[in-house]
Amino acid sequence: MEETKICKLCLEPLFNFICIDCLSSSIKKFLISERPELLEEFNSFHQKFSKFFSSQTLERKAKCIKCLRFFDTIVCPYCYINEVFWWLFEKDTKLARKIAQLFNFDFLGTGYILNLRKADPVIIVEDGENDISEIGICESCGQACDDLKKVNGEWLCESCREEI
Repeated sequence: MEETKICKLCLEPLFNFICIDCLSSSIKKFLISERPELLEEFNSFHQKFSKFFSSQTLERKAKCIKCLRFFDTIVCPYCYINEVFWWLFEKDTKLARKIAQLFNFDFLGTGYILNLRKADPVIIVEDGENDISEIGICESCGQACDDLKKVNGEWLCESCREEI
């Protein structure tokens, strides 16, 4: 029976483990394109982080789903990127915000729904304010209709309205 691995920072279970080396390679590519002078400092940060959170026992290793290697530094992507975010925040806040948007873990607390789409507001109207609908289903006969009107609290098509 295989033991479930847990993140050493947040103590949450890891089911699809991505190692910090794979994550750091993405961060390095980002830094090279944005601020290459921070690359050496980031490498130092990454090495210290890796050493601090590594496990010394052989049975405490997890397999990365990206590079397929086994690692003893078992930290979830959220926690690692969060640490990178705050490390970078001290160096360059604008760049840290770009990392937050790139990895989209919502470190800034802006929420996800606004990033995905622009939602139109839901408008609630009182009965009687909007008694005409362009398209819908008649509540009497159940047929689709493009000329519904509200009569006595029910949405009715033209033929059902004539029967009343």
